Amino acid sequence: MKHFNRVVGVSAAALVTVGSLSLYPAHSEPSNDEKGLARALAKTSDSLTTPFEDSDGAKWTTYEQSLTFNRQLAASTDRVSVTNVGTSTQGRKIQRVAVGHPAPQDAAKAVKGSTAMVVCSIHGNEPSGRESCLKLARDLALSKDPAVTRFLKTTTVLFLHANPDGWVANTRGNATGADLNRDYMAAEQPETQAVLKTIRDWKPDILNDLHEYGARPDYDTDLLHLWPRNRNTDQGVYRYAKKMSQNYASAQVVSQGYTSGVYGQLVRDGKPYLQVAGDSQARILRNYAGLVNVVGMLSETAANALTPEEKADPNLLNRRRVDVNLFSAVGSLQLVQENRKDLIKVTAGAETRQQKMGADQKGIIYFGGQDDMVPTESKLVEPAPMCGYRLTAEQFAKVKKPLALHGIASSKVGADRMVSMAQAQRGLIPQLLDGRYEFKLVDGTPMKSC
Repeated sequence: MKHFNRVVGVSAAALVTVGSLSLYPAHSEPSNDEKGLARALAKTSDSLTTPFEDSDGAKWTTYEQSLTFNRQLAASTDRVSVTNVGTSTQGRKIQRVAVGHPAPQDAAKAVKGSTAMVVCSIHGNEPSGRESCLKLARDLALSKDPAVTRFLKTTTVLFLHANPDGWVANTRGNATGADLNRDYMAAEQPETQAVLKTIRDWKPDILNDLHEYGARPDYDTDLLHLWPRNRNTDQGVYRYAKKMSQNYASAQVVSQGYTSGVYGQLVRDGKPYLQVAGDSQARILRNYAGLVNVVGMLSETAANALTPEEKADPNLLNRRRVDVNLFSAVGSLQLVQENRKDLIKVTAGAETRQQKMGADQKGIIYFGGQDDMVPTESKLVEPAPMCGYRLTAEQFAKVKKPLALHGIASSKVGADRMVSMAQAQRGLIPQLLDGRYEFKLVDGTPMKSC
């Protein structure tokens, strides 16, 4: 059952209703390119189904069942490759599923084109993202529609199932209890290391990070979405991320009859009145993505019942949770389909822009605030950027591994190391190495002359 009575911002005539298995209506701004990847995916065969689908939403797919499903999918088509990209704390495989046509490209070739990445439930007790990834990978891989095959010829789609221990234990964190979505700077956990290696090596143009949240009064839409808010994000990347979040992922969800809002905003009578979450921490994936020049976003679907029908039927609730994250992910892919060439220019150009700004010591470095909030404390703003950071041997030993995972280079200066700001990760470097940032890894020495 859809929530047509709760839709905001779109007319009833704009809604599209199709079958219950693969629901991919066009987003609310119709595509100029083949009228939509989303619409084409609705034609996919359902010959290979997930345990969740087989149970009509009564049972979540287990970790072990996902391994079997991925093996079956890879065996059924050349479009899919399944790679073990790491091992969890308890020794479970961390799998990355790549989809392309006629076969997925390797990282070296993919970075020359376009790559889309979906992170499937980094929190182990938020299962809907995992289910939506399994379904979407299947639908992309098995679709015979020309719009899908044309899309996959130029875009590689990656799905990363990054917290198998939390999946098995049904816990938010991994086996150590760590919240992995607070570990993208320090990279202490093997699960986040697998995500960072994939971002570093594949350089995705877009990334959608799938989650769930607990709805409450004034905070109760089917989807909550958000873009990178860190003020050091390249402006071209920031604009595209906000566009993807609002005009594609959110619009795709709304076009199916669900509601959508901005993550972290309490809303009453249609107006936001308080921000309770959604800040600019660089250690959170949507913000981290922006700082390494990826058009990223967060998707959160309500985990608890929002209607009397959902309260009466847990299967209905579960299916809605999966569909909402699925539609958000499809909306992200729609952005790539419609804007591929310009998107590549923006993400590649961001690397060049950031490197040049670092070399020229231009721009402003922020250690606080967010896109809609300029920090008022002078210590949180650096209007005369440093050219780099000098690290002692002891400091470098502490950050050597995370710097490598972030793709950040350093050079030897006597007994010390220098990390230049003239790198594509210019926006991230001060967050890692400057004492003014709350979540710094070390307190390096900012250098005005290198």
